[in-house]
Amino acid sequence: MAEEITITAGAQVTNGLLKHYVATVSKKFDQATARAGAVCQDVGTSEETIAFGDGVPGYVIATNLDTTNFVRLRFSTGANGIRLLPDGGMAVFYLDSGVTLYGIADTATCKVKLDWFNS
Repeated sequence: MAEEITITAGAQVTNGLLKHYVATVSKKFDQATARAGAVCQDVGTSEETIAFGDGVPGYVIATNLDTTNFVRLRFSTGANGIRLLPDGGMAVFYLDSGVTLYGIADTATCKVKLDWFNS
């Protein structure tokens, strides 16, 4: 089989005179072994490893479930990374094999949901 995973994204900004639109795009990917999962982790204000359990993520959709505070996801300890804004802020990315993902909340512990699909 082929193209078992579909990821869709798009965006629109309307702010006064600023109007910007990114058309919705869907991309299909192959999955060699049928594995997927989700984890929900409380990420504190000290940097910590994001635990995928027995999962071997490839494609990851990370969502911040906290309504007030943001979370940073990092690909190496102490580095800059992806900021998940509060109230459903999300990011879609591919996590290479062997890479450890780290998280740190800004001012208070945040619950982060990570859905993953191996490639």
